[in-house]
Amino acid sequence: MMLGKVIRKYRKERNFTQEEMAERLGVTASAVNKWEREVTCPDIALLAPIARLLEISTDTLLSYRENLTPKEIKELMEKTQKMLKETSYGEAFEWAKKQMEQYPNCEDLVLNMAACFEAYAITHEVPEAEKKEKEICSLYQYLLESSEESVRMRAASGLVGYYRRKGEYEEAETYLQYFSI
Repeated sequence: MMLGKVIRKYRKERNFTQEEMAERLGVTASAVNKWEREVTCPDIALLAPIARLLEISTDTLLSYRENLTPKEIKELMEKTQKMLKETSYGEAFEWAKKQMEQYPNCEDLVLNMAACFEAYAITHEVPEAEKKEKEICSLYQYLLESSEESVRMRAASGLVGYYRRKGEYEEAETYLQYFSI
């Protein structure tokens, strides 16, 4: 993920407007807007203050932990499935969240984790899974902003399926726009 997208994602998560972020950093709102649109990059001296303000590490800000190899993702998914069999759904979910927090920009990991927990809850009728549904939906929502069409489509598919199972057909229909024609 590019620096501007990282800034935008975490700024929105912290509920800051561009103006609020700019004020706290001592820059203009126009500067923040340009960073997010990737027209310009922040001055190197602002990287640590931006990371502190957004409550992330500079590694996350600069996407040093952006991607895992397919093999690393496969290993994490195997461990996730093992944990689902050996521990509670909630325990496995909390462990998975920590993995996703370590690699917040690895969309394939987030997508696979969300799909894994959703599928497990459906196929095993896990009562405690209801408590995690909103978090899984928010993972899919986050992925709808991916620059990768295939990621957006899989996330939209997850949301369509979720709302269809809940009988919320109008909500499900809103995610059909993500599918290519």
